[in-house]
Amino acid sequence: MTSNYSRLIDSTHGERKLPMRVLVLGMCRTGTTSIATALRKLGYTTHTMRSVLSQPSQITLWQEAVNLTLLQPRPKSSFYPPYTRTEFDKLLGDFDAVTDIPSAVFAEQLIEAYPEAKVILTVRNYDDWEHSMNESIWCLFTWRLFGLARICGVTQMAPMMRMLHSVFQAHNGNVYGGPKAKEAYEAHNAKIMKLVPKENLLVLEEPVTDWTWEALCEFLGKQAPKDVFPKMDEDRALRRSLETVWWGMVRYLFLLLTLPGSVILGAVIFFMGGKHLV
Repeated sequence: MTSNYSRLIDSTHGERKLPMRVLVLGMCRTGTTSIATALRKLGYTTHTMRSVLSQPSQITLWQEAVNLTLLQPRPKSSFYPPYTRTEFDKLLGDFDAVTDIPSAVFAEQLIEAYPEAKVILTVRNYDDWEHSMNESIWCLFTWRLFGLARICGVTQMAPMMRMLHSVFQAHNGNVYGGPKAKEAYEAHNAKIMKLVPKENLLVLEEPVTDWTWEALCEFLGKQAPKDVFPKMDEDRALRRSLETVWWGMVRYLFLLLTLPGSVILGAVIFFMGGKHLV
């Protein structure tokens, strides 16, 4: 018995061009932007969420990866193979380092696919992390207008919001705060520390102000740069961006709802006016 189903990744051209060297598997908002910046300064080509957003075709591939690898039940007779190294090589072949989501939720799969890669786990106090998430990324799911846009497919952001919604469904069942979210966050970190040998794992705990080139470069076998270690803080910037997008959606929906009515009203006025002239 065969299946007519064809995965998107199967018709995607791509191959590993750079060896995978570094997996940063801490969840987003744990200093991953600082680490991504630091890795670039050290010469790595780093995949982040921005990499996904810059190539819209990747959004659908990561959506498929989540659906088939993390969310779909895995019966032995399944015709929907999960993503493994072959598929991740297609997605990440141009990069030798990964940070941030969506990669972080595939921690177990990436560790298995690239056992030779160094693993960095960025950790943040849970209460601080939850607050940061509720002020940034989780707004995409807790603000009703964003939810409406995601469900109805309104605006070009809908595919991205759907993919991220699936990412957090896999991570914590779409629970945005409280004990269950904390349990999922801590389980994610614990799994990585269990799966990775200590000699291949570097744990970096916030605050980022305590991070140094010396610790990172000793772990990676790199020479420490002379400039200051990057300490990026995107919380406020991301919040402002989300608020700008929200107001953009308000204007879009307003025009979507009022413009047709205005056109109809104008046509009626024109028709009645013409009729009166006759």
